[in-house]
Amino acid sequence: MLEIWGRKNANQVIQVLWTLSELGVDYERHSIGTESGDLDTDDYKSLNPNSKIPTIRDNGFVLWESHAIIRYLARQYGFGNLYPEDPQKVAISDQWMTWSTDSFMGTFFPVFWQLVRTEESQRDYNKITEMAKQSAEVLKVLEGHLANNKFVAGDEFTYGDIPLGVLIHKYFVLDIKRPTMPGIEAWYQRLTERNPFKEHAMQPFGNSPDEFLELQTKGEKNL
Repeated sequence: MLEIWGRKNANQVIQVLWTLSELGVDYERHSIGTESGDLDTDDYKSLNPNSKIPTIRDNGFVLWESHAIIRYLARQYGFGNLYPEDPQKVAISDQWMTWSTDSFMGTFFPVFWQLVRTEESQRDYNKITEMAKQSAEVLKVLEGHLANNKFVAGDEFTYGDIPLGVLIHKYFVLDIKRPTMPGIEAWYQRLTERNPFKEHAMQPFGNSPDEFLELQTKGEKNL
């Protein structure tokens, strides 16, 4: 059976769990990244020398980095479906997967960090407001694309929707001002109708500020 290491509410782990659920692949999850030093043991570092999550082992094959894992799983278990046969649709899926981290995450994660990972008394609400505005500006690119596409690679859901979908769910549930974006809103609605999305992406995410401060003190390394 495929194994995955990571706590279920970590952003990158959610992405992989959603992928596995879409594919109908059975797996065993080892909860790690929750206690002091559990990512730095010799046993875990023999799997992932970065001491981060997630990591998978599939019939002896070990892989880390969430996007690489998603691509591998989609091709291995969902070729022609979650992983398109058309190389151009694959390229577009990869494009938006990369965009999710290289463009959107840089402006949005400071918002997430302040509202979810920071004690309320220490939050910088001016920064939250400014970064939320920047996030909305960045999302205009996605809005322009989804105005004419049901999913990021066209009419069909692909692995390229997954990393971005996890982030967009956070964007929609956090208490920030959001301009109306009909294309993104319609796409998000389509995602919420998928049971794997409900099961993994729509569950409570992150830790409470108190829990996070404790983890941070202990050396937690993953979001």
